[in-house]
Amino acid sequence: MVGRAADDRIDHLPLPHPRRQPPQLRRPRIVGRRHRLITRYRRRAVDRRRRRVSEHLRTHRGRLQTRGATGWRDWNPYRSKLAAWLRASGREWPLAPDARVLYLGAAEGTTVAHVGDLCPQGRVAAVEISPTAMAELLPVAERYRNLLPVLADAHFPARYAPQAKDCDFLYQDVAQRDQIAIFRRNWDAYRPQQGLLMLKAPGIRGGAPQVVLDEAETELRAAFATVERSDISRWAKGHAAFWVEG
Repeated sequence: MVGRAADDRIDHLPLPHPRRQPPQLRRPRIVGRRHRLITRYRRRAVDRRRRRVSEHLRTHRGRLQTRGATGWRDWNPYRSKLAAWLRASGREWPLAPDARVLYLGAAEGTTVAHVGDLCPQGRVAAVEISPTAMAELLPVAERYRNLLPVLADAHFPARYAPQAKDCDFLYQDVAQRDQIAIFRRNWDAYRPQQGLLMLKAPGIRGGAPQVVLDEAETELRAAFATVERSDISRWAKGHAAFWVEG
């Protein structure tokens, strides 16, 4: 899906009307289109005043048109490191619709909203330390029953244990000097099956970002059984994504 030939095709998209789609395509899914990701969202959750949901996709001169197409929206990798990781790694969406996610560094909820759409039967505990960012996250959380906003410091996992218990996936995007220590502390507290760490090299220390990221990868490999590194610096300068499994 990352290659240009695959992205230029539109025949891999779902059929336009949900009633005509086979059951496996009715689930939230991700579709690649060159440097764009297109996700399905729950229109009723976003705008409850609309009674009918239309999910038609249109093309114009071979290009996919999302403007005016209800039920679909772009997922910009320049605004979401999770989207950047999907583009860089070439992976399919890794989480089940009922996944329980602990999200550290929720900020204003740009990426959290996409995770909430893609895990509609699951739960997303969105932890954010900034009251200013939380003020913008709360209106987003009001539109998603599966999104639990938590104003807390990720250094102290026990403070959000009621919301994060039994999580099976850990996602972290926290620009702190001890990013790896925070990730490991939360991993040890909740023991998820898989995790994704967005590491910001300048946030750890000064110096060449590549050297800092290499040292971070060595530290992660010593702590986890599986570590896969993806370069997302094309979309987020000085960043790398690390997929880990216990």
